[in-house]
Amino acid sequence: MLQELTIQNLALIEKLHLNFESGFTTLTGETGAGKSILLDALGLALGERADSALVRHGTPKADITADFDITHLPDVQNWLTENELDEDNSCLLRRTLSSEGRSKAYINGLPASVSQLKSLSALLIDIHGQHEHQTLMHTSKQLALLDAYAKHDDQLAETAESYQAWQILNRRYEELHASQADRQSKLELLEFQLSEFDKVQPQADEFETLSDEQNTLSHASEIKQSVYNAYEAIEGDDGLTHKLSQAISELENVSEFSPQLAEALAQLNSIQIDCQAVADDIQAQNHHVELDPERLQAVDERLSELFGLAKKYQLDPEQLITKHQEIRDALAELSDSGASLDTLKQEIDQAWSAFTQQASKLHTSRTQAAKRLSENVTASMHTLGMENGLFQIDVNTTDKASKLGLDQVHFQVTANKGQPLQPLAKVASGGELSRISLAIQVASAEVASLPSMIFDEVDVGIGGGIAEVVGQKMQQLGRHRQVFSITHLAQVAAYGDQQLIIRKHTENDQTKTQVTQLDDDARIEELARMLGGMKITEQTLKHAEEMLSLAQQTAQQTRA
Repeated sequence: MLQELTIQNLALIEKLHLNFESGFTTLTGETGAGKSILLDALGLALGERADSALVRHGTPKADITADFDITHLPDVQNWLTENELDEDNSCLLRRTLSSEGRSKAYINGLPASVSQLKSLSALLIDIHGQHEHQTLMHTSKQLALLDAYAKHDDQLAETAESYQAWQILNRRYEELHASQADRQSKLELLEFQLSEFDKVQPQADEFETLSDEQNTLSHASEIKQSVYNAYEAIEGDDGLTHKLSQAISELENVSEFSPQLAEALAQLNSIQIDCQAVADDIQAQNHHVELDPERLQAVDERLSELFGLAKKYQLDPEQLITKHQEIRDALAELSDSGASLDTLKQEIDQAWSAFTQQASKLHTSRTQAAKRLSENVTASMHTLGMENGLFQIDVNTTDKASKLGLDQVHFQVTANKGQPLQPLAKVASGGELSRISLAIQVASAEVASLPSMIFDEVDVGIGGGIAEVVGQKMQQLGRHRQVFSITHLAQVAAYGDQQLIIRKHTENDQTKTQVTQLDDDARIEELARMLGGMKITEQTLKHAEEMLSLAQQTAQQTRA
């Protein structure tokens, strides 16, 4: 539940810190005192759209913090853990808004996105606005409200998943079918390209190998001459080996007289051996190099063939092997596409069958929930002074598939006996529409799983004994969850377990909004003001005292 709300420099609020309790809390005050500012502040902390005009004049930024107790809220705890924003089982939402319009969001002191704030707040609090009846006119809102009442989130998720699977297959089929329009021309082109590549038959590493061979063959005469000259320089009559032999012989003649020459003699012997080995290698290479004009011509022709194919397809010669395989694969895929279409069609039929089965289960759940909600709303209408009222939810299956199934939902209502049911949008009386809307909101709130809810002047257009019934219903809701009501009706305010008053005052030429929790004496005065206007008489005070006493007695009886 919401434990604390701290507001700084927002509109007329300079600094405000509020502690909230469980049960039913009412917020009252004169028109223009700033009741809506509290809701705006909480909305910002919950991720609503920010408007820099809300920043208090003359200050750089507004700062709002909302602290929630999540001890018994495992869904919230799991969300915080999954988003790596959990800290000691706390849930502190903060939003800052600069006068230039820049906004920052935090969860448990860690930077967060506004979308994360909104996602988390959807698990914490539900706000029913005074214009709720306007959104209830839309069938999409009616369907969402029914689904929330039915609490069949798993079925909704399964239906959405099966719908998405069907949609994916449909898109794939359409893409493949569209490609069939020019399938024949593509087939012919690929077959022609494959024939060109099959004719050339490029081989792996062939281009590099042939290029090296061409280079050798084209310079074979030069290579053989240079190899011969090099061999003669080493092994010829006056070559290096002969001269080394002479040097070795000379040193051997005197080595016994000069032992220091032994190392030089050993080195010369080693050099002579190495030279002979090199000469053998050179001679062997000479035997490998041949003057072969026919082979050179064959290599030139093969390289020209590879170059020509590569140039035509704007490739490097080394890429011909990869391109050859790509053409084979594309041709095989296109050849198999006819069979793929048939297979896809079968898969689509199976996916549609799975979707309609899920949609049927969802329809059954909605129909059952619609019956329960219709009965509850009808009962609430009766207690709200519409004794002959009747509310009915029609759930009809259509052929328009969506992730929400195949259903269309229509809220039907009649306020008077003998009058036919008609769509909610056609209710003529604004007062009747307000009461019907309130009946729907209260009935759906009774099964809501959210720990906190706010009713923002939803009792507009209601008065007298009906207003007292509204107060009683909200008080009953407060037994199970935290309920706030911003109201102008004393009959509703009297039933609050706590009552806060919002006042506006001027100090040092600055207008400020303050919020105060009222004790019983102050509540009586505020209720009297709400009943009797600016002039409060003893009779009005007595009426207010009786009203508060009766509400408190009712609360005690309810708890008992």
